[in-house]
Amino acid sequence: MVLEVKNVSKVFGGLRAVHEASFQVKENSITGLIGPNGAGKSTLFNCIAGYYPPSAGEIFFKQEKTSGFTADEIAKRGLARTFQTPQGFAQMTVMENLMVVPKGQVGEKPWQGLINGKKVKEQEEEIRKKAFKLLADFGLSEQKNDLIANLSAGEARIVEIARQLMLDPEVLLLDEPAAGINPALQNHLIQVLLKLRQQGLTLLIVDHNLGFISSLCDYIYVLHLGQIIAEGTPQEIFRNPRVVEVYLGGIA
Repeated sequence: MVLEVKNVSKVFGGLRAVHEASFQVKENSITGLIGPNGAGKSTLFNCIAGYYPPSAGEIFFKQEKTSGFTADEIAKRGLARTFQTPQGFAQMTVMENLMVVPKGQVGEKPWQGLINGKKVKEQEEEIRKKAFKLLADFGLSEQKNDLIANLSAGEARIVEIARQLMLDPEVLLLDEPAAGINPALQNHLIQVLLKLRQQGLTLLIVDHNLGFISSLCDYIYVLHLGQIIAEGTPQEIFRNPRVVEVYLGGIA
């Protein structure tokens, strides 16, 4: 397993957001994590990605215990995540937002431009080509010079995914990637994510759009009140009486 969550709990003061949650993600798979609002999905994502330290339990990424690592340490090992509210620099262009992501760029040190200008330009051109290819894959080439602030909510969400892919992650956690996206762009996103899986990327996805989840996922876990209450294939999950009661029926 590329990712293992073992009996993870997260408590904020007197609030128990996640309670002894356990699940696994197979390498080169697309796994879904669903549940009603307040189930603890984003909190669990933050524990996995290093934004919150778990109050209890362990997380293993590529067989290495990463619970307690910082988000930067985990990202360097090949795990990245998006957020419900897209990140980025609102007054920079789409292309600029992608190009600033890769770490360790030679041009980040101003004096390198003076003594190693050729290398700076070559690296910058490589990064530009990579960013343009991602935008083309996602159908956003025409928006490359638009400011992030001027994009639709759906477009900004797609750019957020592309930004994380600039890091070349092995595992990508997507938090509500289909929210605010029109049906045509959503269908295109499904095809792009399936293609990325074919290229070796492992995906863990939280989303409330069950059509989107069932179109993508090989396996699904259901979180309710911070606990995993069901797991299985999309067909098994959507026929599960407990899931119908808690999630599809909207009972909190």
